[in-house]
Amino acid sequence: MNPLPNQTPAENSMLALRRSITTLADLPESSSPVISAYFDLRQPKLDLISSFCLWAAAARGTLLRDERESFDASRQEVLAALDRAKPDLQGLAVYSRCGKHPFSLEHPFSIPIDTHFEVSKLPAIFPLIQMKDRFHRFVVVICGEEHGRIIEMTLGSVSQEILTNRPMSDAHLGRQFSQEHYHQRRLEDNRSFIKEKVRIISNLVARRGLNHLILAGHPRQISALRDQLPDHLQSRVAASIFQVPNQLDHSPLLEAAEQKFIQNEQQESRNTEQRLHAQVRRRGLAVVCLHPSR
Repeated sequence: MNPLPNQTPAENSMLALRRSITTLADLPESSSPVISAYFDLRQPKLDLISSFCLWAAAARGTLLRDERESFDASRQEVLAALDRAKPDLQGLAVYSRCGKHPFSLEHPFSIPIDTHFEVSKLPAIFPLIQMKDRFHRFVVVICGEEHGRIIEMTLGSVSQEILTNRPMSDAHLGRQFSQEHYHQRRLEDNRSFIKEKVRIISNLVARRGLNHLILAGHPRQISALRDQLPDHLQSRVAASIFQVPNQLDHSPLLEAAEQKFIQNEQQESRNTEQRLHAQVRRRGLAVVCLHPSR
């Protein structure tokens, strides 16, 4: 499906996903089985091929004898689709049915999906339906002196909020240590505090397949956190909001984060359009529309 003008990448991805789900849901049943294959393309392709072939060998034995020929043909189609998957993708769903009523559909993903295979008379679309809620979601990290909030947001609402606390208060530290020991312990606690936030962010991003991080709070805390983010999280930082958080009301920061997310999506859309025009000018694209222009 060609991207629509004036739509953000997330909006185009959501529209493409809805169309795929509708197409698959409307597919009539036939005597030939449908293979539904979901690939996590972050894994090496050889490992994915091996997993799929092992599954296919076992699944073939469960089919009727007159279903196996079309199943074998569908298996080859799935392998061919996996082989031509672009390296910048993170996930791929392939549906294939051969026989008297052939059907095939490939749906690429820019977010991770779980590797999963099924064979039945109808395509397995439930994993696609589960994917719908991954779009328009992002993580806001609010960096405060004593508390950190890690918030998963869907546009317009909070999906999940995690609170992290500094290990020990200043007053408690001051009573137990000399000034030198106090500063040393304070530095250690700062490092521990940041590491805990990085761990939570990493787990949340990996588990939920989120691609955008927005950092908000005091510039010093944002800088300290960003310095400790691993490369795969650094690349997901879409914006930073330098504003001291109000511990009683985070809504202004969340509203600002939402606007930053929308602006980032719009910029990605403009960048994609510019790359498309550049490719057309260089004749780098074989087809740029469905019908000849007049």
